[in-house]
Amino acid sequence: MVHPQKRIFIKKTLECTICRICEIKKDLVIFNPRPKSIYVHLDQLLFDLKYDPSIIEIPVPRYFKEDDRIPIEIEFKEKVEKDDGGKKKKKKKGKKKKGKKKKKKKKGPKLPGFKMIKDLQTKEILVQLINHNIVKKLPPQQLTDFIGEFNYIHSMLDDIKFTPYDPSMALIRQLVTEYIIFPLGSELVRNRFPENVRSFLFYGPPGTGKTLVVRSAVYETNSILFDMSPLNIDGKYTGKKEEDKLVASVMVVAKEYQPSLIYIDECEKVFPAKKKGKKGKGAKKKKSDPSNPARIKKTLGKWRTKYIDDKTRITILGCTSEPEEGSKKDFKKFFDRTIYFPFPDYTTRRLMWKSFIEKYKGRLRSDFPLSTLAHISSGYSAGSIKKTCEKVLTDYRVKHQDQRPLTLSEFIGPLSLCPYTMQDQYEEFKKFTDYITEDGARRDKLNAAAAGDGDDGGPKKGKKKKK
Repeated sequence: MVHPQKRIFIKKTLECTICRICEIKKDLVIFNPRPKSIYVHLDQLLFDLKYDPSIIEIPVPRYFKEDDRIPIEIEFKEKVEKDDGGKKKKKKKGKKKKGKKKKKKKKGPKLPGFKMIKDLQTKEILVQLINHNIVKKLPPQQLTDFIGEFNYIHSMLDDIKFTPYDPSMALIRQLVTEYIIFPLGSELVRNRFPENVRSFLFYGPPGTGKTLVVRSAVYETNSILFDMSPLNIDGKYTGKKEEDKLVASVMVVAKEYQPSLIYIDECEKVFPAKKKGKKGKGAKKKKSDPSNPARIKKTLGKWRTKYIDDKTRITILGCTSEPEEGSKKDFKKFFDRTIYFPFPDYTTRRLMWKSFIEKYKGRLRSDFPLSTLAHISSGYSAGSIKKTCEKVLTDYRVKHQDQRPLTLSEFIGPLSLCPYTMQDQYEEFKKFTDYITEDGARRDKLNAAAAGDGDDGGPKKGKKKKK
């Protein structure tokens, strides 16, 4: 137990330490040999110092989620009372002086949709969003539920001349903590954070933990979630220019009750790619069509640029399992940072199998071939592994473990029914990563410079085409 008076100083000290860690991480990103990549591997340095890589990973402070937040209803009552009291005082003062006073107009941002809500109180706007199920309360989820370890071998073999290895689960947890949870959970960290990261894109195959990380970010920072996914906003705010009102309402309420998190699932539908040669039935929907998710793209981009600054604790998180269906240029323009969620590596799969089997009350003997099961499940997601354990470890099977121990063959059948990622799908994610991080263009320049073709090939061909 810590004395209440000392908690304030401990909290400030902890926040200053977090700020310093973020600043150091920013310097490491700047001097990273891969300029656009936020994946900074420190495993080689720690290996030389004979330290365990888990030292780098900083847990989320407890006060981020345990602070007593004032209930919204009490805040509403206090604000209404203050507003009523202020109006009465103004009326009395006006009678004494008998002077005519001009009504002050509400000043607000000159952004689309704000004029439609400027006469409404924030409470009324929030009630509308709750009634339309835009503001949601998600089940609690901790970041530690995103199971995974550091990939020691890949980090040491990483070479800037080749495609980078997939990030480990522990590295993803570290990035989410430093770039999303710390700035959202602490006002001091947000003010001193060296980089204004307003939006993040999570992309990867389905079942790799993207939604889980979103839920954990909401829970760990005690934030309000605004769900603007295409499926959730379909059929809502369908009038003329109502999409502008929707975005304006979300942004105004998010700033009033920050920290806030704006979630867009299946964001490839909001930023669709242009497809040529499709007419008639396959023609694109108009932007004004209420069933078209892309109707919020333009307005959302303007509010994100002009309304969210380096002192505003609002973060936009987009998730996609099919980035090739979206516009790469729009993704790159709208999202400040991207994080790739790959399928788990061998060490993580082994840990997942053990954790999920124990979670569903299964008991593993010392001779159980856990490493073989981890090898077989290569290419399967964490969700597939979890579903397999659910199907195998029924109540009846758990009761009869002593008479009939668990075997490898019991897990192979249910696992084979789960979706598997093919090599061509994996290549699509690699191409998207190369484009969004500009790593592919950088490697091409390095290879051209090494081959001595940098001065002869490109410019001359371009001039011939112009002629």
